[in-house]
Amino acid sequence: MQKTRRIRQQPRFARVDALLCPLFDWFTALPREEAASFRSEIMATVMLRPVPLILSSLGILLMSATAMVVTHARWAAVWFGIDLVVLLVRLVPTIRHERRGGALPDPVARLIVCLAFCLLLMFSLGCSAAVLTEQKPLAIVATASMMGLVAGLATRWAALPRLALTAVVLFVTPFCCAVATAAQGGLRAGAIQVAMIVVSVAALSVQNRTTLIALLRAERRNGVLATTDTLTGLPNRAGLIAALARIRALSLPDSEIATLFIDLDAFKAINDRHGHSAGDRVLVAVAQRLQAAVRPHFVCRLGGDEFVVLATGIDRTNATFLARRIVEQLEQPFEDCSDRPVLAGASVGIAFGPVADRGADQILADADVALYLAKEAGGGRHAIGSAIRATG
Repeated sequence: MQKTRRIRQQPRFARVDALLCPLFDWFTALPREEAASFRSEIMATVMLRPVPLILSSLGILLMSATAMVVTHARWAAVWFGIDLVVLLVRLVPTIRHERRGGALPDPVARLIVCLAFCLLLMFSLGCSAAVLTEQKPLAIVATASMMGLVAGLATRWAALPRLALTAVVLFVTPFCCAVATAAQGGLRAGAIQVAMIVVSVAALSVQNRTTLIALLRAERRNGVLATTDTLTGLPNRAGLIAALARIRALSLPDSEIATLFIDLDAFKAINDRHGHSAGDRVLVAVAQRLQAAVRPHFVCRLGGDEFVVLATGIDRTNATFLARRIVEQLEQPFEDCSDRPVLAGASVGIAFGPVADRGADQILADADVALYLAKEAGGGRHAIGSAIRATG
């Protein structure tokens, strides 16, 4: 009952998107988990920027306006009026977010795609009606417009192949029927030709989808490689910068962050005594222990034997406990990294301060000062630095 009550209290927009989101994941023809991870990228490929959207909108309006002028029929006037209203509804949010320098939110984009589907269905029915008027110039314009629509869907909606193919079949079927029955059935050959073109374009859509998904997967892999330390699998400095950006986006302006700078005390000696291969195995083991000790907080490897933990939502006391746990975990021998147990030990510098409007270098600099204090005190311990300096 409580769950049902919460759902009813959600905004209608959110409830609609809760239905659309899994449907759009299915449209991608990808495994569910991969489709969910690619949602934003896929919607970005589907949505048009303002200039292309305006040009395509003018093409749609031109068709309905031509039908209205040539036929003087009420249905054509209604078609043109609905086109004008719907296209304005699509343009306004697109231009607004373009001016703000950001992309459309995924829920808004999904609704706009649904609106576009309805608009294009009406476009197909309008073109079919234009062919049935048996006015040759209007029929030619309608046929060219439908071919442009099918080609556009094959490329623009390639990331949603199930939606694109469904739309092509749904839009073209009434048009082919109209062409086949126009002029007392004299255009049946034309209807067959249109159907053949649609089949070839549908095959092109499948091919475009394969290429697009391969590109998205490659971009994702490259992004992971660029932000991941290849030895330990932890995020690297670029991953740290990205993590700080995410933390800023999700935090209140006055939120603080605890930065723990970790440095191994005896790593050079490990390399000298046990070899660099053993040193690499120690770094991998350190990464694993750190992840277990600080979960769910963010941990990364800056390079060499330097690691950083970003902790949000904890006070100074809990940050101190976290640093102690790290020191305790890393002072334990590493059994499987060499032919005999390896001792590393670690020092931890802790710095606190606001997360807003601060770069990674400035945040790390204060934690590094605290780390220096811990090293100067003999290592194998933690030290707390002064509060992070305010900008300006």
